[in-house]
Amino acid sequence: MLRVAVTSSRAQHQTVSRALLRQRGFFRTGRGLQARVRRVASLRPVEVEAMWRLFAASYDGARRGDFDRDLAEKHHVIVLKDAQREVMGFSTLLALEEPGQWCAVFSGDTIVAPGFWGQTALQRAFIWYLMAQRLKRGLPVFWFLITKGYRTYLLLSRYFPTHWPRHDAPTPPFERALLDRLCREKFGPAWDAEAGLLRFEGDVVRLSADLADVPPRLLKDPDVAFFLAKNPRWRDGDELCCLAAADDLFVQKTTRTFL
Repeated sequence: MLRVAVTSSRAQHQTVSRALLRQRGFFRTGRGLQARVRRVASLRPVEVEAMWRLFAASYDGARRGDFDRDLAEKHHVIVLKDAQREVMGFSTLLALEEPGQWCAVFSGDTIVAPGFWGQTALQRAFIWYLMAQRLKRGLPVFWFLITKGYRTYLLLSRYFPTHWPRHDAPTPPFERALLDRLCREKFGPAWDAEAGLLRFEGDVVRLSADLADVPPRLLKDPDVAFFLAKNPRWRDGDELCCLAAADDLFVQKTTRTFL
């Protein structure tokens, strides 16, 4: 087990990140789902087909053409497999960069089979990916997320101390402007800047009925309550646009959580 004292020192956080990368991040063998970060071009047709079946079972209105286009534009994909090597989850990734200024990692289609909820393979692999980008580029790195479900928003709020929008603080000017730029450039007229939401027209992909529920025990959670108030039409397919910093606080939080 890696044992490194975590402080606010930038050099110390870089030491932690490099140590994690040398051991393939937070990946662990023999425990439930196994995660690997793959180049999209390396996926075999049988793997893409399995990903599509999983996605179509989770979203009403899913279209294969849209799925294929989303996958084709991405650089990498986190693939989750069970002990039988069957695909049980995935998340597509695209790194967007303003040279010399910042890098924003955009998460596209993401799903984990319900029987594997609660496992942390996806989180560990994604954290590893962000740390790799942080060290590789030497720039501020952000997670650019759009979500139509509270579960994904909770990943943001639980693992990223510096995230927006949030219930307890307004979004700072720089981050607000960056989120606005990213959404305008990628989604055009679907972006409602005042609401902070993507509102698509026509046949909209929605969470399936089995996934579009909120357990009563979570309604009092401040992050869940904020998401539901901020995105009241989430069941209809509206997406909340979010930004999170992979900063020193992120390194401190994730290393203390997972190591």
